[in-house]
Amino acid sequence: MNSLADLQLFMSVASAENFSAAARQLGLPPSSVSRRIGAIEKRLGVALFKRTTRDVTLTDAGSAYSKSITRILADLQEADLAVSRFSRMPEGMLRIESRPGLSAWLLAPVLPQFLEQYPTIQVDLKLTNGTLETLSPGTDVGIRYGLAKPSSLVTRKIVTTRQGLYASPRYLQRHGEPNSPDELHEHNCLVFSLGDSPVSWRFRRGDYDRTLQLRGSLRSNDVSTLATAVAGGLGISVAHEWVAEEHVRQGQVVRVLPDYEVTTMNSFDLHVCALYSPALKNVQKVRVFIDFLMTTLRASAAASAAAAG
Repeated sequence: MNSLADLQLFMSVASAENFSAAARQLGLPPSSVSRRIGAIEKRLGVALFKRTTRDVTLTDAGSAYSKSITRILADLQEADLAVSRFSRMPEGMLRIESRPGLSAWLLAPVLPQFLEQYPTIQVDLKLTNGTLETLSPGTDVGIRYGLAKPSSLVTRKIVTTRQGLYASPRYLQRHGEPNSPDELHEHNCLVFSLGDSPVSWRFRRGDYDRTLQLRGSLRSNDVSTLATAVAGGLGISVAHEWVAEEHVRQGQVVRVLPDYEVTTMNSFDLHVCALYSPALKNVQKVRVFIDFLMTTLRASAAASAAAAG
């Protein structure tokens, strides 16, 4: 098998079309270049060059050989570049902006693993109840629900989630379990709200598709508060499946009206997305963080779906 050096030598001769010129480029005696080319031709059993007293040109076999080697050397260069990225660990302060619920239930559990995997990165996580349609000055990555409206920001979908209706067994024992969404008007519905406007829960099953405005003794803009209140038996609430998952596993809450799809947003399939400036597309700390979230959270979602099935 030819060594990489022989392949490069062959390409030098093919480019220069002259043994002496190629030898000068390589810093070798012309006799050595001619001898090594002869050895390659002998091993292959075919002439690669037509030789004259003044220059050399590729034969048909040499031309085909040249095309193959060009691809090989390009692949080797790409492989070197790919591996060299691992020698340059991403580093620096990564500034992230997120909603409180997303941070507590989705980001916080995986950040220790991320920071252990990339010890030269530090994270500055800021929480906001804003829509994150734009990012605060200095922010590298925003994590939000839903695909952004057309803007100058790049949007990448991280994972898709859904919502469900939940209550504690104790609450249902005291107040009964609703048989349809319309019966929720008779229950204490705990709602997530960012303002004073009425809150809508949309339900769908087959031909049934209704949006209901519900209320109860507690409304909050904090997901953790509502989850704790539901587990404590205060009422019924809509929650993201990954928020309720641990409470369900511990037997603190159960799914209510499981045959109905439910959402408090514009879609039953809710996308968690990362937003960042196009100028940061090739910044390593941003790229590895988003790739980490996609891999980790999608694996977690798949595992949860398998367990539920």
